[in-house]
Amino acid sequence: MATTRKIQVRHPARIGAALAATAAIALGAPAAPALAGGFTLSLASEADAVVGRPLIIQATGTIPPQDIGFPYWFSLDAISTGFTTTCPQDRWVGAQFAQGSGGSIVVLTQSEQPDVGGNFAIPVAVTPSAPGSVLFCAYTDDGAAATLASASLIVNIQPAPSSRPGADSRPTGEAGGGSRPPSPPAYAVQGIRGCKALFGGSQARSCIRDILRKANARCRRRHSGGARARCLQAVRRAAKRS
Repeated sequence: MATTRKIQVRHPARIGAALAATAAIALGAPAAPALAGGFTLSLASEADAVVGRPLIIQATGTIPPQDIGFPYWFSLDAISTGFTTTCPQDRWVGAQFAQGSGGSIVVLTQSEQPDVGGNFAIPVAVTPSAPGSVLFCAYTDDGAAATLASASLIVNIQPAPSSRPGADSRPTGEAGGGSRPPSPPAYAVQGIRGCKALFGGSQARSCIRDILRKANARCRRRHSGGARARCLQAVRRAAKRS
């Protein structure tokens, strides 16, 4: 199942690895074998990236079959290509690049669940909220200090299609096909979550301001003053909850 995450930077995997190592020494448990080759990782986008449309980034990789009994971890960062087009080799450097450059940590740490052959797949869902180019950096690590595999993917996000010049960007389900547009509060929630998933820092704040401006503009197109006021109030409440 695809998952969308909003994650604060903490290092639970490092803490867990340290505790596990301490327990192994205390109990005399066998240590994990030395890590060798055989770890692979790749990223692919399952569709074109368009503003407002959910997008699945599919991560696939392998763990050496002799090591599948030990835990390994997946992480994914989003970095603006205006800052760099090359992913750092170390997963913690990648996380720092994402936060320090106004990008975001999409997945901080997720357990990789391989089959008997060592193959695994992890789908991650994101919803682009602004056009542009984003570098995704993925990593496999051992939960402590070793980055075992990495992969990169540059996604070029296209503006949402519009039926008339100057039309607002449309979130999921609104463009084409005769589907009913979401209400302004729903539009705000979808857009804000997408901003937080793909960006950080000043980029996220700018993205959110743009989404709220468009949602409020839709409210102001309501015919009666009471309907406009209720709509604007609902957008403000939705923004606080998101």
